[in-house]
Amino acid sequence: MKAIIIGAGKVGFSIAQLLSSEEHDVVVIEQDEERSQIIDQVLDVKVINGSGASWRVLENAGVRQADMVVAVTELDELNMISCLLAKQYGVKTTVARVRSTDYVETPYFSPESLLGIDLIINPERVTAMEIAKIVMNPVALNVEYYSQGRVQLMELLVDENSPLAGVKINTLDSSNKYNIVAVTRKHRTIVPRGDDIVYAGDHIYIMANTDNMQEVLRTIGVQQRKAEHIIVLGGGRTGYYIAQILEEKRQPVKIKIIEKDPKRAREVSHLVQNAMVINGDGSDLDLLESENVGQADIYIAVSNDDKLNLLSSLIARNLGVPKTIAKVKRSDIMPLMQQVGVDVVFSPRLLTAGAILKYIRRGDIISVTVLGEERAEMIELIAQPGSIAVNKELYKVKFPRGAVLGAISRGDTVIIPNGSSVIRAGDRLIVFSIFNSIHKVEKLFINGGKH
Repeated sequence: MKAIIIGAGKVGFSIAQLLSSEEHDVVVIEQDEERSQIIDQVLDVKVINGSGASWRVLENAGVRQADMVVAVTELDELNMISCLLAKQYGVKTTVARVRSTDYVETPYFSPESLLGIDLIINPERVTAMEIAKIVMNPVALNVEYYSQGRVQLMELLVDENSPLAGVKINTLDSSNKYNIVAVTRKHRTIVPRGDDIVYAGDHIYIMANTDNMQEVLRTIGVQQRKAEHIIVLGGGRTGYYIAQILEEKRQPVKIKIIEKDPKRAREVSHLVQNAMVINGDGSDLDLLESENVGQADIYIAVSNDDKLNLLSSLIARNLGVPKTIAKVKRSDIMPLMQQVGVDVVFSPRLLTAGAILKYIRRGDIISVTVLGEERAEMIELIAQPGSIAVNKELYKVKFPRGAVLGAISRGDTVIIPNGSSVIRAGDRLIVFSIFNSIHKVEKLFINGGKH
C-alpha cells in the first residue's frame, strides 16, 4: 500500500512510523524544513518539504499511485484542501483532521459527504468520547468495544487492597466467562498463563461479553460504582463535548463545568442542557471547596493548560475525589502525571492517531487498539475460509508467543473461547498480540496463511 501523510507532528509521525514498520510505501509531506529533516533521519520513509495543498508537491509525492492520503497538519483548511485534491487524482481513501466546529457540526448534512472526504476526525470529540467511556465505567482506566459494541475490553488497576492482588489467574472464579488477555507490569506487557500471579500495581485487561461485564467484575471481586457527580474543568470544545455525549446517553449524572473565561462560560451555558456552568479559576482552592468538588465521583481536567490540568487534578484528589482524569497536549509528560497521582491521562494527539490507524488498516483488519507501552495491539479481524486456524479446536492451533484469542463474535453471539472452542469461517475474532507476533497472528486467519 502506498500512503501519503501530510503533516509530521505527533499524529503524522505516529501514523508514518506504524505504516513504515509494516513495510508500506510511505511518503511524508511537511512544510517545516527542520521537522522534515528530523523525520528523514528517524523514519524509513520518503520526505518532501512543501505544502500538501500544492498539486505539484502531491504529484512529486506520487499521488496518482497513492492508495491513501492522511492530512493531519495544524490547519483545518490545508487538511481539507489536500484531501479534496487527492480525491481528484483518484485516491481511494482520504482522512482529514479538522478541529473547527464550523466545518464539522453542520445540522443538515454530513461534512464527509459534502466534501468527499472519507473520514473527518475531530481530536476534541475523540478525546471526549474516550473520557465518557470512563465516566460510564468508573472502575476502569480504559474501555474499548469490539464487534459493534458486543465485546468489551476493560483495563483495571490492581491496587494493594484489591481481592485480585496475589492471586493465581486459574484460581479466579470463572463462572462468568471472561479472559484476562494481557497484563502490564513495570512498563512490560505480557500474555498471562493460568498459573501466573496477579500483583498489586499490575494493569490487567479483561475481555467479556459487554452485557456480562458488570457481573464478571462482581465475580472477581471488583466493585463497580456509578458516577453520579462529575466536575469538568474547562468549558472549551472537549468539556462541552463531554457534557453533550453524557446528555445524549441520558446518563443520570450531575455535571458542573468550571470555565475561567466569562464569555466562553456564557456560551457553554447556552449549549448544554442540564450541566451547570460556573465562571471561575480551577486552581482556586476556595472555589473548588465552595463548589463541593470533594464530593464529586470524578474530576475531569480538560482546559488548554497542561499545568492547570495537573494542579487542579491534584487539588481535587486531595479534597477527596476518588478518580481524576486529565487531558495533556504534551504526551511526554503523561507518565509523570500518572506517577504523581492523576488516575487517567489522555493525549488528544495520540488518541487521534489511534483513531485514524483503526480506520486505515487493510480490509480484513476491522479495528486496532494500541495497548501499553510496547505497541501491543488488540486486533479485530475476520477468519477467512481456508485459513490455517479455521475448523480446528483452539488447543490444536499453534498461537505465536505473545498472542491470545480474547473473544469470538459469530452473528449475534459472543463466545469467550477455551481450548475446545472451534473457529468458523466468517467469525469476527478479537486477538491480543505483542507487536512482533502480529503478522504471525494474521497468517493464522487470513487468506489461507498467505499474504
